[in-house]
Amino acid sequence: MLKTKLLKFANTSQKILMSTGSENVISQKKLDHYKNLNALENSDVMPEGWDKAKPFESLPGPKPIPFFGNIWRFLVPKIGDFYGIDFLDLHKIFYEQYGDISILKGMINDPIVVIFNPKDYETLFRNEGIWPIRKGLQSFNEYRKSRKDIFVNAGLLLEEGENWFKIRSVVNPILMQPRNISQYTDKMNSVADELVNNITNLLEESENGEMPENFHNELYKWSLESVGLVTLDTHLGCLKNDLDEDSEPQKLIRSTLEMFKLMHKLDVLPSFHNYVSTPSWRKFVQVMDFIVETNMKYVNQVLDKLEKGETTSTEIPSVLEKLLKVDRNIAVTMSIDMMIAGIDTTGRILGAALYFLGKNHEAQEKLRSEAISLLQTKDQAVTSEVLKKAPYLKAVIKETTRLAPIGIGNLRTTVKNLVLGGYQIPKGTDVVTSNLVLCTNDEYFSRAKEFIPERWLSTTSGELSKKNTNPFIFAPFGYGPRSCVGKRLASLELEVALLKIIRNFELDWPHEDMVFKTKMLYGMTEPLKIHVRSV
Repeated sequence: MLKTKLLKFANTSQKILMSTGSENVISQKKLDHYKNLNALENSDVMPEGWDKAKPFESLPGPKPIPFFGNIWRFLVPKIGDFYGIDFLDLHKIFYEQYGDISILKGMINDPIVVIFNPKDYETLFRNEGIWPIRKGLQSFNEYRKSRKDIFVNAGLLLEEGENWFKIRSVVNPILMQPRNISQYTDKMNSVADELVNNITNLLEESENGEMPENFHNELYKWSLESVGLVTLDTHLGCLKNDLDEDSEPQKLIRSTLEMFKLMHKLDVLPSFHNYVSTPSWRKFVQVMDFIVETNMKYVNQVLDKLEKGETTSTEIPSVLEKLLKVDRNIAVTMSIDMMIAGIDTTGRILGAALYFLGKNHEAQEKLRSEAISLLQTKDQAVTSEVLKKAPYLKAVIKETTRLAPIGIGNLRTTVKNLVLGGYQIPKGTDVVTSNLVLCTNDEYFSRAKEFIPERWLSTTSGELSKKNTNPFIFAPFGYGPRSCVGKRLASLELEVALLKIIRNFELDWPHEDMVFKTKMLYGMTEPLKIHVRSV
């Protein structure tokens, strides 16, 4: 029943956005209609149970002290009980000490409420409105304000309200419709073949089949090459065997990884960069300048090509070309965002999938059996039709993102007064759902800490059936209208690459369990020295 309601809710939210896609431009009449809907939802009416709920001020959480608030807990070694702690571990502490709902206040930024009950997740997201508020990263926002020469709009991550809606309504028909994304399967296949060739070369150089300490870099190169080909229709040459450390693609990868680390320091941990120019902020500006200017070089190359008419009707247009037909400013910002977001994210997930399969040979063999049945030879191309017949492949990726998602939770700012966990939560409050804590909890997933792709198959029954899963808990790409706009493209990249790798190689992980941590994004902290053997 809950799943049916959620699907209806999600479909309604999606239709609101997708309905603008037929013209690719929002008419003023439609925009006024959505403004009226938003005004009705964005009200100050008190919800049912408000009077009986406990006051917001009584929410449990670590108590701030005068002047220093709770900042000292993160900044003072030995004394501060949160100093150096991973944010997933911090969520677990909150869950164990305070229960289903708590608050962290006395920081530099606004207080944030953390919730752990799926019923509260449902309440939060069913009341997010048609223009949900998800605060973007302040450092990212400040940087873009300083680069008005490039960013006429701040992009989907940062914009809110009507501006966000206008951008999303342009982008959705291009990136959220499966038939549009499936057009890029051939491009994904060619890049996956390059990755397979590189793994083969590394295997020949290895004495025992162990991949080198920097093997994860091969996955970052694959993800950058993939997104560059789809977004800009440009081969960046990331997977060339002779690519050196000073090459532009390698610098772009390093800079993007550094960007996320700096964001963690500036936006997640206590930071004073809003008041004084800190070393982390200056480094962030330097890194962002390189990323943006490098990406703009490729964007301008595409723009010049299009202005000269150097495209043919038989080619599949790049994402940039499709967006340019609607809005140039949106096209430029979105292309840069895709290039930035497409490196670390899919690279992390593919690496985690290889790790889990290397540890779980039974699941790996099931996936290989599926791969052999679909690809008669190792070098056979993956097609859209092949992917439609690969349920176990999709289950492996889902199980990977259950145990190792990019983010450990989802953030919203309430657009109306709510009752969560028996407490009054006023309109305008930042609330985060701690999804990963619940995804690894046996109360919500049977044998929650085990890697069991079967739990996502429609044919699985009993305690592992996906029918037992609360759909608000598993949300690796977010919820509703503000879910990740690149999720279909990311899924296509992962499906093609993983199927090709498993068709060509057998994986083994003979080491201790991998350590996962949160540094803005969640992922592995140790080298991916996985053992590989040709099959």
